Amino acid sequence: MYEIILAGQRLIILCRPDLIENMNIPSKKSKYPNRLHNTEGFAEYGLDGIGVAFNNDLKSWKYNRQFFSQAIMTPSFNYQAIEWTNDLWNEMDSYWNKLGDDYELDLIKWIRRFTNEMIFKISTGTKNDAIASYYNMLINNNNNNSLNENLNESNKFIESIETYLAGMFYFFAFNKFSRNYIPFIRGKAKKLLKNKDYLFDKLYTIVKERRIEIENTPLDQPLRQDMLTSFITANTSRDINAVKHVDDADLLRPMTDKEIFSNILEAMVGGTDSTANFICFVAYYLGHYPEVKQRLIQEFDRVLENMMLN
Repeated sequence: MYEIILAGQRLIILCRPDLIENMNIPSKKSKYPNRLHNTEGFAEYGLDGIGVAFNNDLKSWKYNRQFFSQAIMTPSFNYQAIEWTNDLWNEMDSYWNKLGDDYELDLIKWIRRFTNEMIFKISTGTKNDAIASYYNMLINNNNNNSLNENLNESNKFIESIETYLAGMFYFFAFNKFSRNYIPFIRGKAKKLLKNKDYLFDKLYTIVKERRIEIENTPLDQPLRQDMLTSFITANTSRDINAVKHVDDADLLRPMTDKEIFSNILEAMVGGTDSTANFICFVAYYLGHYPEVKQRLIQEFDRVLENMMLN
């Protein structure tokens, strides 16, 4: 454990797993109720205590966490997610085959597109063609103008998420004065806020359009299994969630559009970059340690063989 001073803020950096675990205990008796201090910069950037990751209001955090967990615990949702993952990987593999064996792949860019499209599909139940747009950019020498309208909008949306992620540091590290009066930082902050407005408007539109779709769907027709549908229908007559939480009155009301938006935003932000980095690190280390790779292959063969026998 050590501390640093960044932009006038005293930060304590934890390196011990037991200390980090203690800070994440979901209990009112916890000695560490605030896991991440909400600065005025975070508030301006739209991270003002909403959703789960940046929420220090215990009651609100508990409400959002329960519905987030509820959405991903539905068995049919998990089966569907596995099927989507396999289909999407096969699609990406087909693009790699088209590029040829001699084409040098930038794995992190491909995997970020893969994880973004996967989390978008899981979150909303629809494709955003992240992989297809990247492939078309490559074969057209990174020219966005060569993409059709749908692929171009898809590429813009994906880039907005990446920009939003990168911008978190600016609104955490630089205070209000720096963001408004120091020339270079001020210009960067304005661009980041403009990107934030685009991203937030896009997500709110997705939420509202899906709500209208559900309202117009006949009662005798089943609704698709995805996180957004789970959030919208929670505690309503169209509830698709198999897991219920009826022991707490605070969890019995439907979610507002803002609450739904915040959870979808966190899913997309968290499910894109972190997951992509993890996959790439695994690929990197397996490539450098062939004996570990071989043990992994053997374990896959053993487990899959047992599953087939059973």
